[in-house]
Amino acid sequence: MDSANFQKIKEVFAEALEKPSKEREDFLREKCAGDAELLAEVKSLLEANDKTEKFIDQNALDISSEFAAVGKHYDGTQFGNYKIVGEIGRGGMGAVFLAERSDGEFEQKVALKIIRQSFAGGELEKHFRRERQILASLNHPNIAKLLDGGVSASGELFLAMEYIEGELLLSYAEHHNLEIKERLNLFLKICRAVSFAHQNLIVHRDIKPANILVGADGEPKLLDFGLARVLSENFASDAAQTETVFRAFTPSYASPEQIRGKNVSTASDVYSLGVVFYELLTGDKPFHFEGKSIEEIMKTATENEPSFPSRSVISENPQSAARISQLKGDLDNIALTALRKEPERRYKSVEAFADDIERHLKGLPVAARPNTVSYRAAKFFGRNKIAVAATAFIITALISGLAIALWQASVARSQRDRAEKRFGDVRKLSNSLLFELAPKIERLPGATEAREILVKRALEYLESLAREVGGDLQLQSELAAAYEKIGELQGNPKKPNLSDYAGAITSYEKANAIRYNLPTTTENQKLLAENFRESGNVRYAQNNVKGCLQDLAEALKIYENLLAANPESFDLQIAFLETRIEVAETHTSNNQFDEAIPMLREAVAALERLDPNHDDTRRLMSKSRSRLAYALSWNDQQAEAEAEMTKALAVAEKLVAENSNDAAFQQGIWAVYMMASGINEGINDEISLQFALKALRTVEKAVASDAADTNAKTNLARTFSRVGILCASLNRIPEAVEYLEKSEKVFLELIKRDPKNLTYQHDLGTIYTRFGTTKENQRDWQGSLKAFHKSAEYYEAASHPDEKNTSDRRNLANSFRSIGLIYLKIGEKEKAKENLQKALEIVNRLKAQNALGNYDKKIFDEAQVELQKLENPGKD
Repeated sequence: MDSANFQKIKEVFAEALEKPSKEREDFLREKCAGDAELLAEVKSLLEANDKTEKFIDQNALDISSEFAAVGKHYDGTQFGNYKIVGEIGRGGMGAVFLAERSDGEFEQKVALKIIRQSFAGGELEKHFRRERQILASLNHPNIAKLLDGGVSASGELFLAMEYIEGELLLSYAEHHNLEIKERLNLFLKICRAVSFAHQNLIVHRDIKPANILVGADGEPKLLDFGLARVLSENFASDAAQTETVFRAFTPSYASPEQIRGKNVSTASDVYSLGVVFYELLTGDKPFHFEGKSIEEIMKTATENEPSFPSRSVISENPQSAARISQLKGDLDNIALTALRKEPERRYKSVEAFADDIERHLKGLPVAARPNTVSYRAAKFFGRNKIAVAATAFIITALISGLAIALWQASVARSQRDRAEKRFGDVRKLSNSLLFELAPKIERLPGATEAREILVKRALEYLESLAREVGGDLQLQSELAAAYEKIGELQGNPKKPNLSDYAGAITSYEKANAIRYNLPTTTENQKLLAENFRESGNVRYAQNNVKGCLQDLAEALKIYENLLAANPESFDLQIAFLETRIEVAETHTSNNQFDEAIPMLREAVAALERLDPNHDDTRRLMSKSRSRLAYALSWNDQQAEAEAEMTKALAVAEKLVAENSNDAAFQQGIWAVYMMASGINEGINDEISLQFALKALRTVEKAVASDAADTNAKTNLARTFSRVGILCASLNRIPEAVEYLEKSEKVFLELIKRDPKNLTYQHDLGTIYTRFGTTKENQRDWQGSLKAFHKSAEYYEAASHPDEKNTSDRRNLANSFRSIGLIYLKIGEKEKAKENLQKALEIVNRLKAQNALGNYDKKIFDEAQVELQKLENPGKD
């Protein structure tokens, strides 16, 4: 039979199926117009269609039987690079065989789908070629991958697809005795695969359990896009896809519109997924079409309503009682929403279907609602207009229907009111957790873990509400604040946190994106500026100097505009000054003292004009003076530095005395003690050690009271390091080694948890620098060299990604300087010269960036002298 004749048979057969049985004979005589062969072929198909051997539960035009007699014929046959091993199964678009790669490149099993040459033409060939094109465009972990495709030597089309070793969906669920929750989670993965196809403008059109395999790892794979419809203009258009001319599908899983030959859309896949969902939960289908004619199937699919899944659970299942209880309510309604007759009344998308399942799993209200009595009555009247109009019963029914409708409306209003109240209660609860409870406990010792639970739970509530009411601006603002609270908890360096700086940045960026789309009110702009300031601080903690300065600059720009309109606002002045202090602190850490010192002096002067008794004024005064003292000391202005530090300490210690349980103030005084130690290091090491030990007692208390606060652990490691180097300077070598090893241990634990954290790279560089100095004081030259080399490695890693990070480039130069001077001491002059040259090359670049303090200029000038001696050995 040639392809033209076969195409004609399909067309006439499909049209005849639409006709009532009594009209078919006349239709066929007219359509076949004396073509006896055509008439005989169509009649034979119609007779086969009417048999009660579940033929209709296969594809309406199923060519798989054509392979039955020839299956063995393919054993060992070569298709491209693949040789057939055996048959896997047959489907509506062809037969599928297990094949192995035979070209010797590598071993590979594939599922090979082929169409016999006699069928490789017309509509079927178009579908097959379309399937190849579709599969090539889909790349998803839950969709079987297309590996290859082409035409065999004998002219047969074939696809080589990923071979999935697994069980069919329903068998897998039963054999593994999956609970309802496990079945729902498995189904959600299938939804993601279908949703991905829809996002790529592809409708599957044949979703059924037989097209879903579950691998040994529990991951489902969606198969067989042979019936898929392409909606994208990127594929060749094919009007026949939507017509009854080639209406292949599996009726038990097909949508009403698909059975009727109407236009198929993503809503059809939602319906098919609904049937799979129903069967996965109950073990039974919503409708049984075995032994029914096309007319009966159409009538059932378009007029009958499925039972609730909870009433359809197969009773032989020993877990049926428990399963029925779990299905009642939400899952009943979710299933029946997906199975509604009208496409527009189903879930609007697979994502919406999956979202309702996820809401059920989380114990949240679902969008699915059952069909009402009034709706069913309206559908009944629509299907029986003449009969109902002819009887007086219609009047009674209408009156009854009206009464029912009024009662339903009352119930609906009541349900709406309850839903609105619940919405308001959830919103009120989440805001209470975020903005009332969380701030009250964040300053308490040991509260980090409790804050994490509170904030995450509040965020879940708000995200679920935002999905329901996306246009509510106030709700969007609350959601942004929730993300900022999460970011604060993850990595705000000014408060107890989890040191998840990357996670914190992601949270702040989510909030920032929301805030940019809110109205530009004073309050919203203030919150946006605060977002930039806090994300800048997190980037500083990440050692991302460039990103930190960019964010702080954005914050300053907004604060300046707000202050121009509200010059007397105390809160805005405090926020603006704190941002300026943080910019100056970033410059200080990069040895850019000429920029930092004037900014800090201005901040101190501005704070002196504000309320001196306000805690925020005092906190910032201590912060600005201590940072100014540190910058002055490193800029070789020691006397003024010590005077400023004395004032900073007085303010900080008084604040802590008045707020002994405030974790934020405890961290603040720890920072002041560390800076006080820093400005005395190398000048008066005994005083420096006293301040370092005060810092150690403070941070040990913080770690002991809050085990979840990794920020406190980071500060502990830094304090161990400082105490260690000071002990070494005072020739207390065993203590020095002990403290440095403690510091190293903590930082190695932290970097194991977050290996990309550049701050930890910096801190490890500092530790090994101090190990190097300690070994050098012991005249352990090899031990010292080993430590300084390690410090150089870590400083290189910390400074490499960020051209603005001049601080770690200065530290790297110092490591090379120390290595060079030690090589000089042990007589290895070439290595000494090489490392001193590296150090001074970096220093010259830092000088050009104005990123070298006066103290550093002195020590590197000394290194320059030593290098000149090495380069010119004959000169003094």
